[in-house]
Amino acid sequence: TAARAAPVDVCYPTEGPKYFLSQWTEDSHTIDLLSRVEDEKFSIEEGKIVYNEDFNGDGVKDFIFLSYSSAGSSGDFTYGFFVQCQGFLRNVGGDYFADVKVLDSHPENTPYKDIQIHSYNRDKQDQIMRRDGMPLTTPHLWRFNSETKLYEGESR
Repeated sequence: TAARAAPVDVCYPTEGPKYFLSQWTEDSHTIDLLSRVEDEKFSIEEGKIVYNEDFNGDGVKDFIFLSYSSAGSSGDFTYGFFVQCQGFLRNVGGDYFADVKVLDSHPENTPYKDIQIHSYNRDKQDQIMRRDGMPLTTPHLWRFNSETKLYEGESR
């Protein structure tokens, strides 16, 4: 039997959207592409892989993808968290963030590593606050919820 790349509860059943990552080079410029397939629907997002290490404890590299097409007027980008399954990727969360960092810690009940997300600090007009020209952010802890099979946490 083939080895399973991620826990059965995340990759199975295999129904639902499936994701794939590839690269495209044009005029010596390379971009990462995230493809999504669900039933007859197919979509592609341009972006960048910002993390490619194991974050669910199974020994297989997983991904965090930053989507260029998702840049909001607020300055945030969409980051998606993807677990490697056998032959496809499963989306296990994400949202609009200023930045993300995978931590070495994890709750006792799951091998999924904690993810520290950063949200922009904003003034009363909802503008990003800055100090010495650099945007100010606040870190928040996101943890894997084994019941919803998603990363969850605060972001503001």
